[in-house]
Amino acid sequence: MRGHNDMLPIQLASSAGHIPMTEFLFQATDDLHNILPFPDIVKLFFMTITNNIFTVTSKLLDRYPKLVTIENEEGLTTLQMLAQFFNIIYTFILNPTLYVYMTNFLNSMVAWCKETVGHQDIINSLFKGMEEEKEALNSEQLSKALFDAAKSGNIMILERLFMYHPDLLFEVDSTEQRSLLHIAILYRQETVYRLILSKGASKNVMMQLIDFEGNNVLHLAGKLAPEERFALSTNHVIMRCEEKWFKEVEKIVPGAMKRMRNKDGLTPKELFYWSHKGLHKESESEVKVTANTLVVVATLVITLGITAVLTLPVKDIESKDTPIFGRKTWYTLFYLSITSGTCLCAASMFCYASVILPSSWEPKEESVFSRQTKLIFGNGTLFGSIALMFSSIGSGSILIFDFISNWILFSISGLGCIVLLLHFALDHKRWDSSLRFVLSFFVLPPEKRPRLLWPIHNIYEACHPLPKEKKKKNKNFN
Repeated sequence: MRGHNDMLPIQLASSAGHIPMTEFLFQATDDLHNILPFPDIVKLFFMTITNNIFTVTSKLLDRYPKLVTIENEEGLTTLQMLAQFFNIIYTFILNPTLYVYMTNFLNSMVAWCKETVGHQDIINSLFKGMEEEKEALNSEQLSKALFDAAKSGNIMILERLFMYHPDLLFEVDSTEQRSLLHIAILYRQETVYRLILSKGASKNVMMQLIDFEGNNVLHLAGKLAPEERFALSTNHVIMRCEEKWFKEVEKIVPGAMKRMRNKDGLTPKELFYWSHKGLHKESESEVKVTANTLVVVATLVITLGITAVLTLPVKDIESKDTPIFGRKTWYTLFYLSITSGTCLCAASMFCYASVILPSSWEPKEESVFSRQTKLIFGNGTLFGSIALMFSSIGSGSILIFDFISNWILFSISGLGCIVLLLHFALDHKRWDSSLRFVLSFFVLPPEKRPRLLWPIHNIYEACHPLPKEKKKKNKNFN
């Protein structure tokens, strides 16, 4: 029985994106070809792709391999449609309450697992159908799917295409004269970039190609990335990523290509500075404003710490009338926390000052990446000093108000822990990105690692020894 727009229930459920209902109705209609004419099956098939109902899509492909070669209303085949899909990456939206956040997080993880499996199933069914179907896709369709997959970072499609058509690795876009390596670098698709580099000497062939504007691969790394690659990121984050990406590509190109000029007469580095000039100014301004604000916070913290250590009365050091520990222990804890917190706070002020002030008095621009590195280390030391200051406040309060009961102390400590947990829950992305940023230095070879981090890396390696195979690889890399 047909309903709205002369569609069957399974078509209505699919068009509405109702995954459980579509799967249920599909399982209940084994003789779909007897109920629907083939054009309606084609329509249902493309509806399931558009609405990400991949489990039904893969089953339709298994039943009707001919769907592989059929084009939709826009003239795209199944392979070309799937190639335009981004890799399945989810960002979880934080909610005000911890309970709602955890519930949504777990639900999202379940949905992510289901969709990942569904995406793999449809690709398996797609290439299986391409093998069975006599009418293979023509070279133009394969080429378009290849470059669309590279632009969107769809590694699963690319790996399968290379498996069945190894010669596609050297495919060149006929209009813009760009290879897969050019596309991966221009669209900042790191996974595609790594995949091409893993092919060995093949990258050297692609690297020599010059596009229609006279740009080599390093010129394309110097161009400003497409806006959709960074969504709503702040300017200094975008600039940091752009600087890092340019340096990454610069490592693989020979010296002659670094000095090569395009049709506009620009070298790769000149093109990078020219295209990022506005972004660099805005990001530099953002970082300086942030550092200025945090310097004020650090000044207040260090002032409070010095005031507290000078005003706390010292009496009855050997007395045992304070909760949990004796007075001497509490005085020791207070002194250690206040002095350590003050030192960390002073360190953060030095980091912020180096961000605000120029690194040299010569007219030379400092990279946003180095400024942000200082800012992140300044943030870490500032948060550490604040944590120690809270410890000193607690121990100082006990020394002054020595008559309070143990249950009051435990209640206040518990409340402080709840506040700390809420902070990490609501602002976990900032801490996660900072941790990843710091740990990224440990992956770098020693000669490319800042000297300041060498001792930290040695300690990290001592606590987390690498397997012998990995160490050998690192030696070969160096």
